[in-house]
Amino acid sequence: MQIQGLNASLALALLRQLPLIRKNPAPDPLEIHALRAQSGVINTFLTKQFGMAPGVTFTDEFTSTPAGQLRLRVYSPAQVSSNSVIYYIHGGGLILSSVETYDARCAHWAANTESTVVSVDYRLAPEHPYPAALDDVMAGLEWTSKNLEVFNATKIIIAGDSAGGCLAAAATLRNRDESTIKIAAQILVYPMIDDRNFGPDPRFTSPFITWSFANNYFGWSAYLGGEAGGEDTSIYAAPARATDLSNLPRTYIDTGTQDIFLDEDTTYAHRLKGAGVNVEAHIWNGAPHGFDYFAPTSRIARKAWQARFDFVRRISELQN
Repeated sequence: MQIQGLNASLALALLRQLPLIRKNPAPDPLEIHALRAQSGVINTFLTKQFGMAPGVTFTDEFTSTPAGQLRLRVYSPAQVSSNSVIYYIHGGGLILSSVETYDARCAHWAANTESTVVSVDYRLAPEHPYPAALDDVMAGLEWTSKNLEVFNATKIIIAGDSAGGCLAAAATLRNRDESTIKIAAQILVYPMIDDRNFGPDPRFTSPFITWSFANNYFGWSAYLGGEAGGEDTSIYAAPARATDLSNLPRTYIDTGTQDIFLDEDTTYAHRLKGAGVNVEAHIWNGAPHGFDYFAPTSRIARKAWQARFDFVRRISELQN
């Protein structure tokens, strides 16, 4: 059953959050400090609802970069059976969120894959436009690679959701072109990868659209330091701009039919496949952006999480 195109259980979960959203509405016009205040309130509520996976501990590590000290949070499950480290990049439209707001989700990854998870505290736009965030992600990737033996691991799986999926895809491209770190796989969860995606689109007019075209334009413009959608956007800023997707690692990508990233994500999956990349793609019917977090116990969210965890296990079992 669906409600205005949305999976019914997800729609009901969003409706239960309406009092909080009405009490903390998005600013009009959009303004970064007000957006962050709203995001903080909603994230606190969702984190409490999501819950922390038992048995996972974390510590903060630091590495020096030209921009200063970069913080990396390392999540350790009670039992580590995987030979992969998940290098995780948080979402937030390139302008919101932090390592702390992703504690519950990173712990969930660690507990359910029995893998060490490393989360990078990258700099946000608009204070730090492109390429600051990607530079931080690359520095954290290098630190993770150098510390694989410490984690008793042999593989890196780079992963991220939304803006984190953008940075994961971008880092994978830049690593292919400029570095020598071996990335076993990339996991792109409803990634934000195309700065030209402004809408409008009649498919995405439901009140249940959790990340709007206006949000998207604001986030991209802040990140690019000017108008989004221009002709000279780098492939390392917006990975959908890349014309050559060959020689990239195995890829998991998912999105929902009520997510404004549906077209850019499915197109990217097809183009990766056409370039010879091993791709596993999932389209979740009736799912909007962030559905796996605001309704984690729904059947569709559980299926999505399980598909991602299963992919990690398969990568860890591969001989190369």
